[in-house]
Amino acid sequence: MKRIFYSIGMILFLTLGVFADTPMLDYKTKTKSNEKERTYLLDLLRANLSNEFKQEFVFVVEHFKISGDYAWFRGTAKRKDGKEISLSEDIPYDCCHVEALFKRVNGKWQISESGAFSTDVWWDGIQSRYPKANKEIFQ
Repeated sequence: MKRIFYSIGMILFLTLGVFADTPMLDYKTKTKSNEKERTYLLDLLRANLSNEFKQEFVFVVEHFKISGDYAWFRGTAKRKDGKEISLSEDIPYDCCHVEALFKRVNGKWQISESGAFSTDVWWDGIQSRYPKANKEIFQ
C-alpha cells in the first residue's frame, strides 16, 4: 500500500514538474508582455511569405500559442497595402489562411513548418511529427 501511494505521488510530482516548466502562453492578442517575442515570430513568418509570394503581408491572428520551445500560429494573411492578394493561377491556392509551427533552437526561434493558402490540410499529423511539442498549443 505504501508503494502505491509513493508511486502515485511520484507520478503527480513528475507530471506537475513538467507542466510547471512549460507554461502555456496565448499570443493571440498583443500585450506589453508578449509584444517583442510575438512581433519577432510574426516577422519571421512575414519574411518567409514575402520571399515566396513577393508581397508584403499583415496577419489577422486567430490562434497563437506557445509552450516551451514550440509555438503554433494560425491566421489570415492580408496584403499590407490593402490590395487583393495576387496568387499564381498555375498553382491552386485557398486564400488566405496561414499556419506555422515555430521551434526555439539554441535560444533562437525558427520556422519548423509553415504553409500559406494551401488547398490541403498540410499540418495533419504535425503533433506526431513533433512529439516534444505540448499538444495544447494546437488546440
